Amino acid sequence: MPRLLLVDDHPLVEVAIEAALQRSGGDWVLDSVDDDQLAMSRLATNAYQLVVLDIGLPEVDGLQLLKRILRHYPAQAVLIYTAQEEEVYARLAMAGGASGFINKGQPMAVLVEAFEAVTQGEQFFPEGIEHDTETAGVESTSTLTLKELQIIGLLAQGYSNLQIASMLNISNKTVSTHKKNILRKTGANNLFELAAVYKEMQN
Repeated sequence: MPRLLLVDDHPLVEVAIEAALQRSGGDWVLDSVDDDQLAMSRLATNAYQLVVLDIGLPEVDGLQLLKRILRHYPAQAVLIYTAQEEEVYARLAMAGGASGFINKGQPMAVLVEAFEAVTQGEQFFPEGIEHDTETAGVESTSTLTLKELQIIGLLAQGYSNLQIASMLNISNKTVSTHKKNILRKTGANNLFELAAVYKEMQN
């Protein structure tokens, strides 16, 4: 029977998934841990058909944990299950090598459907993500100009448009134009998401 490792710091998530798996009638074995060290320890001693990972863990960047898991276990299927913004983080998850992405707002039946699809070797991402990843989101950061790369770094560090204009000796209007282009190219909707994209670019 397939073994599933849940990496999530909310106990109610484990309870909800356990109940959903029982309702599905499948023979799943569910293990649960709440941090990265325990996750890596379990993976070192057990074979799991699927890792279900919340990238919103309090003590570690979940996307970095995703990369660490795949660096040690390249064939491991990992499904991201999180409350984080779907539009940006689904692309980040795909770029990081995840097999699927489910937002916690989805019905549990969809989550179980994702479990079954991913363990059968399929990918399970929100509709449209597979088709536009090359032209939007993280993949398109390679199209950023040198000036845009400078500005995204400064924005991610918390500098305002006026501060950036002064630092780079350009007008505030020029900074605003670059900022709009950066948001469009990265698929980010706000500075919080832009900071996440920039952090991912550094790895």
